[in-house]
Amino acid sequence: MKKKIIPRQDHEVYFFPVPEDLKSKQIRTYAIEQLEKLHPAFSLDLIFDLQRLVFDKKHWIMATVMNSETLAEYKILYEKTAFCTNTSILVHKKEFTKNGLTVVDDEQIGFDKEKNEPISIPVEAEKKDDTYALETELKTVQPWQEVFAKKKSRQYVAAMSTGILGMILISSILIIGAKDPGEIRPLETDMSIEPWTEVKYFPPAIEILARISADIFRAGGNMLRWRYDEDAEPFIEIQMRGLDALTIYQICGQYEYLSLQDIRDVWYDEGEPCITIYLGAERTGHTVINGGKFSAQSSILPMIVDLSSCLKQQKITIASETLPTNDSGEPFYTIAYTAKDWNLVRSLEIISTACDEFQLRVKKMDITIGNGNSILIVICALSWVDISNNIFTNFEDELDKIPLAFGYKEDVSYIATQSIMTAEIIPEPPVIGSIMDGTGQIIFYRDTGTGKIRIRGTND
Repeated sequence: MKKKIIPRQDHEVYFFPVPEDLKSKQIRTYAIEQLEKLHPAFSLDLIFDLQRLVFDKKHWIMATVMNSETLAEYKILYEKTAFCTNTSILVHKKEFTKNGLTVVDDEQIGFDKEKNEPISIPVEAEKKDDTYALETELKTVQPWQEVFAKKKSRQYVAAMSTGILGMILISSILIIGAKDPGEIRPLETDMSIEPWTEVKYFPPAIEILARISADIFRAGGNMLRWRYDEDAEPFIEIQMRGLDALTIYQICGQYEYLSLQDIRDVWYDEGEPCITIYLGAERTGHTVINGGKFSAQSSILPMIVDLSSCLKQQKITIASETLPTNDSGEPFYTIAYTAKDWNLVRSLEIISTACDEFQLRVKKMDITIGNGNSILIVICALSWVDISNNIFTNFEDELDKIPLAFGYKEDVSYIATQSIMTAEIIPEPPVIGSIMDGTGQIIFYRDTGTGKIRIRGTND
Protein backbone atom coordinates (compact mmCIF):
# COMPACT_ATOMS: atom_id res chain seq x y z
CA MET A 1 0.00 0.00 0.00
CA LYS A 2 1.18 3.51 -0.83
CA LYS A 3 1.88 5.90 2.03
CA LYS A 4 1.69 9.68 2.26
CA ILE A 5 2.65 12.27 4.87
CA ILE A 6 -0.09 14.74 5.75
CA PRO A 7 1.54 18.21 5.97
CA ARG A 8 1.25 20.21 9.17
CA GLN A 9 -0.85 22.88 7.48
CA ASP A 10 -3.64 20.29 7.16
CA HIS A 11 -3.59 18.87 10.67
CA GLU A 12 -2.84 19.62 14.32
CA VAL A 13 -1.31 17.42 17.01
CA TYR A 14 -1.90 17.47 20.77
CA PHE A 15 -0.45 15.41 23.60
CA PHE A 16 -2.10 15.07 27.00
CA PRO A 17 -1.39 12.65 29.88
CA VAL A 18 -3.83 9.93 30.93
CA PRO A 19 -4.80 10.08 34.65
CA GLU A 20 -3.96 6.84 36.45
CA ASP A 21 -7.46 6.47 37.89
CA LEU A 22 -9.22 7.00 34.57
CA LYS A 23 -11.43 4.06 33.59
CA SER A 24 -11.31 2.60 30.10
CA LYS A 25 -14.83 3.69 29.18
CA GLN A 26 -13.95 7.28 30.14
CA ILE A 27 -10.95 7.61 27.83
CA ARG A 28 -12.75 8.87 24.74
CA THR A 29 -14.89 11.35 26.65
CA TYR A 30 -11.78 12.58 28.45
CA ALA A 31 -9.96 13.01 25.13
CA ILE A 32 -12.78 15.09 23.70
CA GLU A 33 -12.85 17.30 26.79
CA GLN A 34 -9.13 17.95 26.43
CA LEU A 35 -9.45 18.75 22.74
CA GLU A 36 -12.23 21.21 23.47
CA LYS A 37 -9.78 23.09 25.70
CA LEU A 38 -6.72 22.79 23.47
CA HIS A 39 -7.99 23.12 19.91
CA PRO A 40 -9.25 26.54 18.76
CA ALA A 41 -12.84 26.47 17.51
CA PHE A 42 -13.25 22.75 18.16
CA SER A 43 -16.42 22.05 16.20
CA LEU A 44 -18.52 19.60 14.24
CA ASP A 45 -16.28 19.99 11.21
CA LEU A 46 -13.40 18.17 12.89
CA ILE A 47 -12.34 14.55 12.94
CA PHE A 48 -9.60 13.13 15.13
CA ASP A 49 -7.35 10.11 15.57
CA LEU A 50 -6.31 8.90 19.05
CA GLN A 51 -3.24 6.85 19.85
CA ARG A 52 -1.96 5.80 23.25
CA LEU A 53 1.77 6.12 23.88
CA VAL A 54 4.01 5.31 26.83
CA PHE A 55 7.05 7.47 27.60
CA ASP A 56 9.11 6.63 30.69
CA LYS A 57 6.24 4.54 32.07
CA LYS A 58 3.79 7.46 31.78
CA HIS A 59 0.75 7.08 29.54
CA TRP A 60 -0.12 9.77 26.99
CA ILE A 61 -2.71 10.28 24.30
CA MET A 62 -1.61 11.71 20.96
CA ALA A 63 -4.56 13.31 19.19
CA THR A 64 -4.25 14.13 15.49
CA VAL A 65 -6.99 16.55 14.44
CA MET A 66 -8.16 17.36 10.90
CA ASN A 67 -11.05 19.00 9.16
CA SER A 68 -13.37 16.21 8.02
CA GLU A 69 -13.72 17.65 4.51
CA THR A 70 -9.94 17.88 4.15
CA LEU A 71 -9.47 14.26 5.15
CA ALA A 72 -12.25 13.22 2.78
CA GLU A 73 -10.44 14.99 -0.06
CA TYR A 74 -7.21 13.18 0.81
CA LYS A 75 -8.96 9.82 0.65
CA ILE A 76 -10.42 10.66 -2.75
CA LEU A 77 -7.19 12.08 -4.21
CA TYR A 78 -4.97 9.34 -2.75
CA GLU A 79 -7.00 6.18 -3.09
CA LYS A 80 -5.64 3.04 -1.38
CA THR A 81 -3.08 5.14 0.50
CA ALA A 82 -2.11 4.96 4.16
CA PHE A 83 -1.61 8.31 5.86
CA CYS A 84 0.87 9.35 8.51
CA THR A 85 2.39 12.55 9.89
CA ASN A 86 5.92 13.54 10.79
CA THR A 87 4.89 13.26 14.43
CA SER A 88 3.26 9.84 14.12
CA ILE A 89 6.46 8.53 12.50
CA LEU A 90 8.87 9.99 15.05
CA VAL A 91 7.01 9.19 18.30
CA HIS A 92 7.45 5.49 17.64
CA LYS A 93 11.21 5.77 17.19
CA LYS A 94 13.19 3.82 19.77
CA GLU A 95 15.21 6.85 20.97
CA PHE A 96 12.37 9.39 20.82
CA THR A 97 12.67 10.39 24.49
CA LYS A 98 16.46 10.75 24.21
CA ASN A 99 16.79 12.64 20.95
CA GLY A 100 15.52 15.94 22.31
CA LEU A 101 13.69 18.48 20.13
CA THR A 102 14.23 18.65 16.39
CA VAL A 103 12.79 20.68 13.52
CA VAL A 104 11.32 18.52 10.76
CA ASP A 105 10.00 20.48 7.79
CA ASP A 106 7.78 23.12 9.41
CA GLU A 107 7.34 21.37 12.79
CA GLN A 108 9.27 21.04 16.03
CA ILE A 109 8.88 17.52 17.33
CA GLY A 110 10.45 15.67 20.23
CA PHE A 111 10.47 15.01 23.94
CA ASP A 112 11.04 18.02 26.18
CA LYS A 113 13.22 16.63 28.98
CA GLU A 114 12.83 19.71 31.18
CA LYS A 115 9.03 19.54 31.10
CA ASN A 116 9.06 15.74 30.79
CA GLU A 117 6.49 15.77 28.00
CA PRO A 118 6.25 15.10 24.24
CA ILE A 119 5.63 18.07 21.97
CA SER A 120 4.71 18.73 18.35
CA ILE A 121 4.25 22.36 17.33
CA PRO A 122 4.30 24.21 13.99
CA VAL A 123 7.26 26.55 13.39
CA GLU A 124 8.31 29.04 10.75
CA ALA A 125 10.64 27.16 8.44
CA GLU A 126 11.30 26.96 4.75
CA LYS A 127 9.74 23.94 3.15
CA LYS A 128 9.28 23.18 -0.52
CA ASP A 129 5.85 21.96 -1.49
CA ASP A 130 5.39 18.18 -1.63
CA THR A 131 8.86 17.47 -0.21
CA TYR A 132 9.31 16.02 3.26
CA ALA A 133 12.35 15.26 5.39
CA LEU A 134 10.93 11.84 6.28
CA GLU A 135 9.91 10.91 2.75
CA THR A 136 12.60 8.23 2.54
CA GLU A 137 11.20 6.50 5.64
CA LEU A 138 7.75 5.90 4.19
CA LYS A 139 8.72 2.48 2.85
CA THR A 140 9.41 1.25 6.37
CA VAL A 141 6.47 2.94 8.13
CA GLN A 142 4.61 0.45 10.31
CA PRO A 143 0.81 0.23 10.73
CA TRP A 144 1.06 1.72 14.21
CA GLN A 145 2.69 4.84 12.72
CA GLU A 146 -0.34 5.56 10.54
CA VAL A 147 -3.23 7.89 11.39
CA PHE A 148 -6.91 7.62 10.47
CA ALA A 149 -6.21 4.04 9.49
CA LYS A 150 -9.33 2.29 10.75
CA LYS A 151 -12.75 3.51 9.74
CA LYS A 152 -14.64 2.24 12.75
CA SER A 153 -11.99 2.45 15.43
CA ARG A 154 -10.52 5.90 14.98
CA GLN A 155 -12.88 8.15 13.06
CA TYR A 156 -15.17 10.17 15.24
CA VAL A 157 -17.20 13.33 14.94
CA ALA A 158 -17.53 15.48 18.04
CA ALA A 159 -20.95 17.02 18.68
CA MET A 160 -21.36 19.96 21.06
CA SER A 161 -24.57 21.68 22.15
CA THR A 162 -25.00 24.12 25.07
CA GLY A 163 -21.83 22.96 26.74
CA ILE A 164 -22.67 19.23 26.51
CA LEU A 165 -20.03 17.24 24.69
CA GLY A 166 -21.01 14.05 22.89
CA MET A 167 -19.56 11.71 20.31
CA ILE A 168 -20.95 9.87 17.31
CA LEU A 169 -19.21 6.74 16.05
CA ILE A 170 -19.78 6.24 12.32
CA SER A 171 -18.74 3.72 9.73
CA SER A 172 -17.44 6.26 7.21
CA ILE A 173 -16.00 9.75 7.04
CA LEU A 174 -18.70 12.39 7.41
CA ILE A 175 -18.90 15.92 6.07
CA ILE A 176 -20.76 18.18 8.47
CA GLY A 177 -22.63 21.12 6.96
CA ALA A 178 -21.23 24.35 8.38
CA LYS A 179 -24.46 26.25 7.91
CA ASP A 180 -26.65 23.79 9.73
CA PRO A 181 -24.85 22.00 12.62
CA GLY A 182 -27.71 19.57 12.90
CA GLU A 183 -27.36 18.29 9.35
CA ILE A 184 -25.11 15.31 8.81
CA ARG A 185 -24.62 14.12 5.27
CA PRO A 186 -22.34 11.30 4.06
CA LEU A 187 -20.03 11.45 1.09
CA GLU A 188 -21.69 10.68 -2.22
CA THR A 189 -20.55 7.09 -2.22
CA ASP A 190 -22.01 3.71 -1.33
CA MET A 191 -20.90 4.15 2.30
CA SER A 192 -23.78 4.03 4.77
CA ILE A 193 -24.08 5.52 8.23
CA GLU A 194 -24.57 3.16 11.12
CA PRO A 195 -26.22 4.22 14.37
CA TRP A 196 -23.72 4.69 17.14
CA THR A 197 -23.35 1.97 19.70
CA GLU A 198 -20.55 1.50 22.19
CA VAL A 199 -18.27 -1.34 21.15
CA LYS A 200 -17.02 -3.35 24.11
CA TYR A 201 -13.70 -5.10 23.66
CA PHE A 202 -12.12 -7.83 25.70
CA PRO A 203 -9.29 -6.74 27.99
CA PRO A 204 -5.75 -7.86 27.12
CA ALA A 205 -5.00 -11.52 27.78
CA ILE A 206 -2.52 -10.78 30.59
CA GLU A 207 -5.11 -8.70 32.42
CA ILE A 208 -7.67 -11.52 32.22
CA LEU A 209 -5.02 -13.97 33.43
CA ALA A 210 -4.09 -11.72 36.36
CA ARG A 211 -7.66 -11.19 37.53
CA ILE A 212 -8.69 -14.85 37.29
CA SER A 213 -5.44 -15.97 38.97
CA ALA A 214 -6.05 -13.65 41.92
CA ASP A 215 -9.60 -14.96 42.41
CA ILE A 216 -8.58 -18.62 42.12
CA PHE A 217 -5.75 -18.13 44.61
CA ARG A 218 -8.02 -16.35 47.12
CA ALA A 219 -10.55 -19.18 46.83
CA GLY A 220 -7.86 -21.74 47.67
CA GLY A 221 -7.44 -23.31 44.25
CA ASN A 222 -4.49 -23.94 41.95
CA MET A 223 -4.18 -23.75 38.18
CA LEU A 224 -2.41 -26.53 36.31
CA ARG A 225 -2.72 -24.97 32.86
CA TRP A 226 -3.93 -21.71 31.31
CA ARG A 227 -4.61 -21.76 27.57
CA TYR A 228 -5.71 -18.58 25.76
CA ASP A 229 -6.44 -18.49 22.01
CA GLU A 230 -8.43 -15.62 20.50
CA ASP A 231 -8.87 -17.57 17.26
CA ALA A 232 -10.74 -20.34 19.08
CA GLU A 233 -14.19 -20.49 20.69
CA PRO A 234 -14.30 -20.88 23.58
CA PHE A 235 -10.97 -19.11 23.73
CA ILE A 236 -9.93 -19.80 27.34
CA GLU A 237 -9.28 -23.23 28.83
CA ILE A 238 -8.23 -23.58 32.48
CA GLN A 239 -7.24 -26.79 34.23
CA MET A 240 -7.35 -26.40 38.00
CA ARG A 241 -7.58 -28.29 41.24
CA GLY A 242 -8.91 -27.64 44.73
CA LEU A 243 -12.17 -25.90 43.78
CA ASP A 244 -15.65 -27.36 43.39
CA ALA A 245 -18.01 -26.51 40.53
CA LEU A 246 -20.14 -24.11 42.59
CA THR A 247 -17.14 -22.00 43.60
CA ILE A 248 -15.99 -21.89 39.99
CA TYR A 249 -19.40 -20.62 38.86
CA GLN A 250 -19.27 -17.92 41.53
CA ILE A 251 -15.79 -16.79 40.43
CA CYS A 252 -16.58 -16.73 36.71
CA GLY A 253 -19.85 -14.88 37.28
CA GLN A 254 -17.89 -11.75 38.30
CA TYR A 255 -16.57 -11.01 34.80
CA GLU A 256 -18.90 -9.16 32.47
CA TYR A 257 -16.66 -9.94 29.50
CA LEU A 258 -16.50 -13.73 30.02
CA SER A 259 -19.05 -16.51 29.95
CA LEU A 260 -18.50 -19.90 31.57
CA GLN A 261 -19.52 -22.19 28.75
CA ASP A 262 -18.67 -25.60 30.09
CA ILE A 263 -17.13 -27.64 32.90
CA ARG A 264 -15.60 -30.92 31.78
CA ASP A 265 -13.23 -33.67 32.81
CA VAL A 266 -13.74 -33.73 36.58
CA TRP A 267 -11.37 -36.13 38.34
CA TYR A 268 -9.98 -36.43 41.84
CA ASP A 269 -6.40 -36.46 43.03
CA GLU A 270 -5.91 -37.39 46.68
CA GLY A 271 -9.47 -36.35 47.35
CA GLU A 272 -9.17 -32.93 45.67
CA PRO A 273 -11.37 -32.15 42.65
CA CYS A 274 -9.53 -31.42 39.39
CA ILE A 275 -11.63 -29.64 36.77
CA THR A 276 -11.22 -28.29 33.22
CA ILE A 277 -13.34 -25.22 32.44
CA TYR A 278 -13.95 -23.31 29.20
CA LEU A 279 -14.63 -19.58 28.98
CA GLY A 280 -15.74 -17.65 25.93
CA ALA A 281 -17.48 -14.60 24.54
CA GLU A 282 -20.97 -16.00 24.29
CA ARG A 283 -23.72 -13.67 25.57
CA THR A 284 -21.29 -11.06 26.91
CA GLY A 285 -21.65 -8.45 24.18
CA HIS A 286 -17.86 -8.07 24.00
CA THR A 287 -15.73 -8.38 20.90
CA VAL A 288 -12.26 -9.83 20.45
CA ILE A 289 -10.01 -7.31 18.73
CA ASN A 290 -8.79 -8.53 15.36
CA GLY A 291 -5.04 -8.46 15.01
CA GLY A 292 -3.31 -7.39 11.83
CA LYS A 293 -0.35 -8.84 10.00
CA PHE A 294 3.13 -7.55 10.60
CA SER A 295 4.73 -5.83 7.65
CA ALA A 296 8.22 -6.68 6.38
CA GLN A 297 10.07 -8.97 8.77
CA SER A 298 13.15 -6.74 8.78
CA SER A 299 11.15 -3.79 10.10
CA ILE A 300 10.08 -5.59 13.28
CA LEU A 301 13.45 -7.12 14.12
CA PRO A 302 14.42 -4.22 16.45
CA MET A 303 11.24 -4.81 18.45
CA ILE A 304 11.91 -8.54 18.66
CA VAL A 305 15.52 -7.99 19.74
CA ASP A 306 14.45 -5.50 22.41
CA LEU A 307 11.80 -7.84 23.80
CA SER A 308 14.02 -10.92 23.96
CA SER A 309 16.88 -8.86 25.42
CA CYS A 310 14.67 -7.54 28.21
CA LEU A 311 13.51 -11.07 29.04
CA LYS A 312 17.07 -12.38 29.16
CA GLN A 313 18.10 -9.58 31.50
CA GLN A 314 15.51 -10.90 33.95
CA LYS A 315 17.06 -14.39 33.79
CA ILE A 316 14.27 -15.73 31.59
CA THR A 317 15.33 -18.83 29.66
CA ILE A 318 14.13 -18.51 26.06
CA ALA A 319 13.56 -21.89 24.43
CA SER A 320 12.52 -20.75 20.93
CA GLU A 321 11.23 -17.89 18.79
CA THR A 322 9.08 -18.04 15.64
CA LEU A 323 9.15 -14.92 13.49
CA PRO A 324 6.20 -13.84 11.34
CA THR A 325 6.78 -14.54 7.65
CA ASN A 326 4.65 -13.85 4.60
CA ASP A 327 6.00 -16.90 2.78
CA SER A 328 4.83 -19.40 5.36
CA GLY A 329 1.71 -17.47 6.24
CA GLU A 330 2.73 -17.23 9.91
CA PRO A 331 1.09 -13.99 11.16
CA PHE A 332 2.41 -14.03 14.72
CA TYR A 333 5.66 -13.54 16.57
CA THR A 334 5.78 -16.47 18.99
CA ILE A 335 8.19 -16.90 21.88
CA ALA A 336 8.53 -19.88 24.23
CA TYR A 337 10.37 -19.56 27.55
CA THR A 338 10.58 -20.82 31.12
CA ALA A 339 10.49 -18.72 34.28
CA LYS A 340 10.52 -19.09 38.03
CA ASP A 341 8.30 -17.35 40.55
CA TRP A 342 8.54 -13.54 40.27
CA ASN A 343 10.49 -13.79 37.02
CA LEU A 344 7.20 -14.91 35.47
CA VAL A 345 5.53 -11.73 36.75
CA ARG A 346 8.38 -9.64 35.38
CA SER A 347 8.18 -11.37 31.99
CA LEU A 348 4.46 -10.57 31.75
CA GLU A 349 5.18 -6.94 32.65
CA ILE A 350 7.78 -6.79 29.87
CA ILE A 351 5.33 -8.24 27.35
CA SER A 352 2.61 -5.79 28.46
CA THR A 353 5.01 -2.88 28.06
CA ALA A 354 5.97 -4.07 24.59
CA CYS A 355 2.28 -4.28 23.68
CA ASP A 356 1.83 -0.66 24.76
CA GLU A 357 4.93 0.61 23.00
CA PHE A 358 4.70 -1.30 19.73
CA GLN A 359 0.91 -1.73 19.41
CA LEU A 360 0.91 -5.47 19.94
CA ARG A 361 -1.65 -7.83 21.40
CA VAL A 362 -1.33 -11.27 22.95
CA LYS A 363 -3.33 -13.50 20.61
CA LYS A 364 -2.33 -16.81 22.14
CA MET A 365 -0.80 -17.77 25.48
CA ASP A 366 -0.24 -21.17 27.04
CA ILE A 367 1.15 -21.45 30.59
CA THR A 368 1.77 -24.73 32.42
CA ILE A 369 3.64 -25.57 35.60
CA GLY A 370 6.13 -28.42 35.79
CA ASN A 371 9.21 -29.89 37.45
CA GLY A 372 7.50 -30.41 40.77
CA ASN A 373 5.74 -27.03 40.61
CA SER A 374 9.10 -25.23 40.50
CA ILE A 375 9.10 -23.91 36.93
CA LEU A 376 6.53 -22.23 34.66
CA ILE A 377 6.52 -22.91 30.92
CA VAL A 378 5.14 -20.12 28.71
CA ILE A 379 4.29 -19.95 25.00
CA CYS A 380 3.13 -16.51 23.85
CA ALA A 381 2.04 -15.37 20.35
CA LEU A 382 1.86 -11.64 19.56
CA SER A 383 0.20 -9.83 16.67
CA TRP A 384 -0.03 -6.21 15.60
CA VAL A 385 -3.26 -4.46 16.59
CA ASP A 386 -4.84 -1.01 16.36
CA ILE A 387 -3.71 0.61 19.61
CA SER A 388 -6.80 2.79 19.84
CA ASN A 389 -8.70 -0.34 20.87
CA ASN A 390 -6.45 -1.20 23.80
CA ILE A 391 -8.06 -1.10 27.22
CA PHE A 392 -6.85 1.26 29.97
CA THR A 393 -6.97 -0.58 33.27
CA ASN A 394 -4.81 -1.18 36.32
CA PHE A 395 -4.19 -4.79 37.31
CA GLU A 396 -0.63 -4.66 38.68
CA ASP A 397 -1.69 -5.91 42.13
CA GLU A 398 -3.20 -9.07 40.67
CA LEU A 399 -0.06 -9.87 38.65
CA ASP A 400 1.77 -10.95 41.79
CA LYS A 401 -0.85 -13.64 42.41
CA ILE A 402 -0.19 -15.52 39.15
CA PRO A 403 2.71 -17.73 40.40
CA LEU A 404 0.76 -18.39 43.60
CA ALA A 405 -2.32 -19.39 41.63
CA PHE A 406 -0.20 -21.95 39.77
CA GLY A 407 0.97 -23.37 43.11
CA TYR A 408 4.58 -22.41 42.44
CA LYS A 409 7.05 -23.88 44.93
CA GLU A 410 10.73 -23.14 44.95
CA ASP A 411 12.93 -26.13 44.19
CA VAL A 412 14.51 -26.79 47.60
CA SER A 413 16.70 -29.71 46.52
CA TYR A 414 19.45 -27.41 45.24
CA ILE A 415 19.23 -25.21 48.35
CA ALA A 416 19.42 -28.24 50.66
CA THR A 417 22.48 -29.54 48.83
CA GLN A 418 24.16 -26.16 49.14
CA SER A 419 23.37 -26.05 52.87
CA ILE A 420 24.95 -29.46 53.41
CA MET A 421 28.01 -28.50 51.39
CA THR A 422 28.50 -25.24 53.27
CA ALA A 423 27.78 -26.59 56.79
CA GLU A 424 30.50 -25.74 59.26
CA ILE A 425 33.03 -28.58 59.62
CA ILE A 426 34.80 -28.69 63.02
CA PRO A 427 38.20 -30.34 62.56
CA GLU A 428 39.45 -32.95 64.98
CA PRO A 429 42.25 -31.67 67.30
CA PRO A 430 45.73 -32.62 66.04
CA VAL A 431 47.07 -35.85 67.55
CA ILE A 432 50.60 -35.64 69.01
CA GLY A 433 51.01 -39.22 70.37
CA SER A 434 49.53 -42.24 72.11
CA ILE A 435 50.45 -44.74 74.89
CA MET A 436 49.32 -48.35 74.94
CA ASP A 437 48.33 -49.80 78.34
CA GLY A 438 46.26 -52.72 79.57
CA THR A 439 42.98 -51.05 78.87
CA GLY A 440 43.70 -49.90 75.35
CA GLN A 441 45.12 -46.89 73.55
CA ILE A 442 45.30 -43.45 75.21
CA ILE A 443 45.40 -40.50 72.75
CA PHE A 444 47.26 -37.31 73.56
CA TYR A 445 46.57 -34.04 71.71
CA ARG A 446 47.48 -30.37 72.01
CA ASP A 447 44.59 -27.97 72.80
CA THR A 448 44.85 -25.31 70.09
CA GLY A 449 43.15 -22.79 72.36
CA THR A 450 45.43 -23.07 75.41
CA GLY A 451 48.46 -24.88 73.99
CA LYS A 452 48.24 -27.52 76.75
CA ILE A 453 48.56 -31.27 76.16
CA ARG A 454 45.33 -33.13 76.92
CA ILE A 455 43.98 -36.67 76.82
CA ARG A 456 41.05 -37.23 74.42
CA GLY A 457 37.89 -37.94 76.33
CA THR A 458 38.85 -35.92 79.41
CA ASN A 459 39.03 -32.24 80.30
CA ASP A 460 42.32 -32.58 82.14
